[in-house]
Amino acid sequence: MLFDTYPKTSMDEVFGRKAEYLELVDKIENNRKLFIITGPRRIGKTTFLYASLNELHKDYSIPYIVIDARAVFNVNAKAPHDIIAREIVNAVNRESKIRGIVSKIEGVSLSGFGVRLRDEKPTLPQVLQDLNESNELLILAFDEVQYLRFANDDFTKILAWIYDTLKNVVLILTGSQVGVLEKFLRLYDYKALLYGRYHVRIKLNRFNPSESLEFLEQGFKEYGMSIPSKELLSAIKSLDGVAGWLTHYGAYRVDGYNHEDAINEVINEASGYIEAEFAELDELSPRYRAMLKIVANITSTKETATWTEIKEALELQERTKIAKADIQRYLKKLVDYNFLEHVGYGEYKISDPVIKRVFQSRGGV
Repeated sequence: MLFDTYPKTSMDEVFGRKAEYLELVDKIENNRKLFIITGPRRIGKTTFLYASLNELHKDYSIPYIVIDARAVFNVNAKAPHDIIAREIVNAVNRESKIRGIVSKIEGVSLSGFGVRLRDEKPTLPQVLQDLNESNELLILAFDEVQYLRFANDDFTKILAWIYDTLKNVVLILTGSQVGVLEKFLRLYDYKALLYGRYHVRIKLNRFNPSESLEFLEQGFKEYGMSIPSKELLSAIKSLDGVAGWLTHYGAYRVDGYNHEDAINEVINEASGYIEAEFAELDELSPRYRAMLKIVANITSTKETATWTEIKEALELQERTKIAKADIQRYLKKLVDYNFLEHVGYGEYKISDPVIKRVFQSRGGV
């Protein structure tokens, strides 16, 4: 069902991502070892990841592990290696008792393994080496991998080691903070550990208006519901082609909410979600929130906000001059975190209409 709010487990349940899945399959068949899946927040990366891996396991018997880097970050951001190793061991042990069932333990999911671990408390390289030796091919995925950038020991070191040493392991990395992800992996920095590794990028884009309309119509059809076209078009305009927001709008309508209330519930829900993601920037400076609000207000009447307009508005608020370099640094960080989009020379906009509406209506989350 398209309006189910949990990650889908089969590609049959995923709308509009068949081409991306076929590309993944094709490149795995070509023995590619490193995949990077990107896209805006709430676009459906986790859904696509789990559905693709389940499909690969079902059709090709390829086992997989998924590490939720956010869960690892919440437990111990500075020392993720031991946490990941421990939870893989726990998941493998559980899988040996419950064959064919996907185990989910503290952010680690695993399916389809036959493996014997050598040590009760092995290091992460030992665990991964055992898995590599016990399987002809396996997939190790890190969802929102950029959260591992806080580790005391550079985590890209072990990613490079996996790529270079474990010939049976395919790495899949996902991230929604694309700029942050790029700075973490540094794939094009000749001084970086992952420099020069061949990788395949799969970008999940927003649905266009026709795809969004088809998604909503098909989702409501599954429940025998017919929603007026005017309301569907309004939802598409308010929520854009972001699969997560559209899914929750549909779920609220199925649960009996009218159009306006369903939109408002999605906005309220988004507020909490954005608040959690924005907390990291709040810790750095209150100016990030102020600048995003400025852009949201300026773009309520026109398409983009210029660098000069943002600077002048912030200086007016703070009643002080702000260095150009500081403004550039703040804007770059907001782009890195995927809250702003740099759309032209000195011009910015908020691509996600839900984020834009939240900051317009509430002055920032």
